Amino acid sequence: MKTLFIFLALLSCSVFAANKQIVVVESYHKEYKWDAEYRKQIMDKLGRKYQLTFFEMNTKRLSGPEVVAMADKALKLIDEVKPALVILGDDAALEFLGEKMEARAIPTVYLGINKNPRTYFKKDPKYISGILERPLFQRSSYFIKSLLPHAKKVLILFDGDRTSTIIFNDSFMGHSSLVLNNVIFDVKLCKTLEDWQKEIRDAGKNNYDAVVIGLYQSLKNERGLNADSEEVITWTSSYLNLPLFAFWDFAVGKGKSVGGFVLQGASQGKAAAEMAEKILQNPSRLPSSYWPISLQEGVFVFSRYELARWKIQPPDDMNQNAVFVD
Repeated sequence: MKTLFIFLALLSCSVFAANKQIVVVESYHKEYKWDAEYRKQIMDKLGRKYQLTFFEMNTKRLSGPEVVAMADKALKLIDEVKPALVILGDDAALEFLGEKMEARAIPTVYLGINKNPRTYFKKDPKYISGILERPLFQRSSYFIKSLLPHAKKVLILFDGDRTSTIIFNDSFMGHSSLVLNNVIFDVKLCKTLEDWQKEIRDAGKNNYDAVVIGLYQSLKNERGLNADSEEVITWTSSYLNLPLFAFWDFAVGKGKSVGGFVLQGASQGKAAAEMAEKILQNPSRLPSSYWPISLQEGVFVFSRYELARWKIQPPDDMNQNAVFVD
């Protein structure tokens, strides 16, 4: 009887431990500021109650076949851990693993998704929901006009990565030029560092009044390797003779951009962790019963140094609600 009791106790502990496991698959890598921000929120909100295992797909640095191999490794890890829930960070993780999580009936929460998540599934999933990410383009157009009232033409630059292409097709509807608030916004994707640098060099003579940068971490240098992202942003800021703004907070600071109405990984991580906890606490409800959340949260983040450099003074209402760095 005593032996049976010990066996049942151990079995109970094993089941309890399994139910406390969460695997987080990152599309990128932990050093990437976006990932670091959402990882921290997930750890802060779930780390005390659940055992978290992180896996980095590293898609910003790897090629197509290597990304497929990393997705296979992530799936193998999930099959070994048998977690109570999986969190998929950004589009690549959902693209490669979403259907597999659904087939395994593993409750799953995604975050940072730019594409319509339904396009990653043959039919609407039952076990998956999450947080959508949408660059705050329209709000950005209005704040740029308030900072640069005489602006008539603005260049928006992205790299040619998966996420950038999705944003171009979905958020900008595939249009290379849009007019908002009486300002022309030209949107361009650059696959190589050379193309990016040419756009920056030519921005002045092409009559742009400012440049807004999106993602640039996947630009390829002359050797076909990823250019150093910090070198890209510092070169862009130092070479450009126009004010530089940004859609994400990792591009804001001295020697970078002035700032902008930006997205932060922290808000994505917080929302994903909250949804994950609801799903885990209500096992009788299908995850799909939690409607995907389209976060419209943005925050004004500015570099004091860059504001002074360009002699830009945000209006009082913007100043009061802004975060200032450096």
